[in-house]
Amino acid sequence: MIKRAGLGITLALTAAGMYGFVPNFVRGAYENGVPPIENTLFRTFLIAFMFAILAVVQGARMTVPRQALPSFIGQSLATLFVSIGYLASVQFIKVGLAVIIFYFFPVLIMICAPLVEGRNPGLLRILIAVIAFAGLAVAIGPDLESLDIRGILLAAAATCGAALQFFSGRSISRYMTPTVFGSLVHFAILPVVLAVALLAGGGTLQIMPGGSANATGLGFSLALAIVYVIAYMVHMLSLRFAPASTVAPFFNLEPVVATLVAVILLGERLQINQYVGGGLILAALLLSSLIGRWKK
Repeated sequence: MIKRAGLGITLALTAAGMYGFVPNFVRGAYENGVPPIENTLFRTFLIAFMFAILAVVQGARMTVPRQALPSFIGQSLATLFVSIGYLASVQFIKVGLAVIIFYFFPVLIMICAPLVEGRNPGLLRILIAVIAFAGLAVAIGPDLESLDIRGILLAAAATCGAALQFFSGRSISRYMTPTVFGSLVHFAILPVVLAVALLAGGGTLQIMPGGSANATGLGFSLALAIVYVIAYMVHMLSLRFAPASTVAPFFNLEPVVATLVAVILLGERLQINQYVGGGLILAALLLSSLIGRWKK
């Protein structure tokens, strides 16, 4: 396994910054007639074929080695949860709140990493988890009736999927390049995403001619797909050079970018409790990063 932590962290920051545009593009497309699940379908289709072309040009074999099968299955399930859960959540809750909930995943990774390795997580990691959970509780607030529980549950499912995506991505990188497994993973989930999109749309797709999508919505969808393709490649490359627990904390750049873009592009404003809760989660992420440095 290649170990170049500095390069891994640089790639992680690059991917995080790009990912910050994704939920905002989804929301922009949704407000212009494109359902979030159809954005997932479009970007899944695009990345599967683009990565396949790159892999063939590179002369790579489009097969899954037997040793990589468990991590391939994990990466496929994780990508499915993130793709559907995170993008669909912004249909029911604000982008800023979806980001707050979703970005509990770096803390989840920091907690799970030592457990996967068979070591005690330690009191400091437990404290970080408590701070992060407190942040989520404050951000969501005591009055759940004012929120849509569907959006919260979808974002939470995406959080768990993201943690699994990091661990399985690190493992599968031992056997396959990002273009190969990125293509095959998205081909694997494509039928499921298509089925969900058709079910949600009553058998029709709004991005097709005659649907509700307008030119602006389709433009947002295309921008989303392009950004996702590049960000996913850079994301998986970061895991090729550094462990998940090393690069995950640096993805805290994404919620900052996502929230700023939501304010500028969509005119969103969060409640004060959501800013406070997001701040607590950000503090937990920074503590997680410091733990990694102290352990060196």
